[in-house]
Amino acid sequence: MGELEGLKAVVTGSGGGMGGGIAVKLAQAGVDIVLNDRLPDRTDRYEKIIRELGRDVVSVVDNVTRRDGAEAVINAALERWGRVDILMNVVGGIKGPVHNPIWEIKEEEWEITLGVCLRGTFHCTQLVLKGMMERRFGKIVNIASTSWAGTPEHTHYAVAKAGVVAFTRSVASQLGPYNINVNAIAPGATRTNEGNSGGDPSTWKGMNPLSRPNEPEDVADAALFLVSEQARNITGQLLTVAGGLNPSL
Repeated sequence: MGELEGLKAVVTGSGGGMGGGIAVKLAQAGVDIVLNDRLPDRTDRYEKIIRELGRDVVSVVDNVTRRDGAEAVINAALERWGRVDILMNVVGGIKGPVHNPIWEIKEEEWEITLGVCLRGTFHCTQLVLKGMMERRFGKIVNIASTSWAGTPEHTHYAVAKAGVVAFTRSVASQLGPYNINVNAIAPGATRTNEGNSGGDPSTWKGMNPLSRPNEPEDVADAALFLVSEQARNITGQLLTVAGGLNPSL
């Protein structure tokens, strides 16, 4: 991945295991990073790792689901380096119980879930495009979920992640002429630093062909591939990382 040396990236939601893992993987490939989380101190450990790797790194505490928060994050990169080459839209989440039938979902849960999963992706993508289009170069990766295909457990989250997939495909078709690649990753259950262990390993037997959940590195490796030169002719695609769960995805 030597072709990534010196590129500049913004990774939203990088205080969590998935976003932090992606940021570290990029730094290992020679990329300088703007980390972001809406809560203070959550990116500290990843910032320390990235500095030890010899890369430039800055953390921005702000909420990218708001326009001013997204501007603060993207502007931090522009002020420091003058450009953003790679955007990783990782911020997402669900409001309310994970197992929540449609008749139980409250309006507030619906609105917040759609906003968390879609607003930051929209804002940050729009804010990096001017420079990417002028330079005719850019890599954007959005984090969706296997839930996008219509999981019965949380309709609002499924709808929001389906929106991420549609957003990815629509934007990719518009930005292809500018040599900007836009792709998405649909992770299945992923172990994180936030207490999501992926469940008891014994419960995974037969639940997907590989009988195991993702580690954050599995998603990070996919993200690294999608911004690499090896993926230069891939855009508008959804890469599922889920141990073979539902291969039709």
